[in-house]
Amino acid sequence: MTDESKPSWIVRIPTPLWLLGLIAIALLLDWALELQPVARHRPTGVVLLIAGFALTSWAQLTFKRHRAEIYPWSEAHSALVTGGPFRFSRSPMYLGLVVFGVGAALVAGTWAMWLVPAVVFLLDHFVIVPFEERSMERTFGDAYRAYRKRVRRWL
Repeated sequence: MTDESKPSWIVRIPTPLWLLGLIAIALLLDWALELQPVARHRPTGVVLLIAGFALTSWAQLTFKRHRAEIYPWSEAHSALVTGGPFRFSRSPMYLGLVVFGVGAALVAGTWAMWLVPAVVFLLDHFVIVPFEERSMERTFGDAYRAYRKRVRRWL
C-alpha cells in the first residue's frame, strides 16, 4: 500500500459507528445540559429514520448480492456495484446514514442532535468518500471514471 492508499484511523471506523457514537454524545449533552428543543418535528423525524435505515440497508444488500467488499479500506474490491440505489447515488449507504441522522435530529430537536448529521456529512464528504473514490479509481480505472461521470456522489 502506498501512503495515499493507507486509510487513516478516521476511515477505519465505519460510518455507522461514527453516527451512533455522535448520537450517544448528543444524547449525553442533551441530558447533562438539559437542552431544550430548537427545531423538532417528530412525525417527519420518524419517517426519515425509517427512510435512512431502508436506504442504507438496500445499499448493503445490493453489495451482498454482488459479493462486493463493504469496507472502503479493503484491498479486496471485487465488483463495481452500479445497480440498485447505486444507480442514482454513488454513496447511498452514507446518504442513508445522513438521512437517519436528520431524522434523529428532528425527533430530539436539540442543537446537539442537529450537529450529528452535519458532522457525519462533513466526515463522509471530505474524508471517507474521497478515500474510497481514490481506491475505486485505482481498482476499476476507466469503468469507475465512467460511472463517476454518470452518477452523482450524493443525489
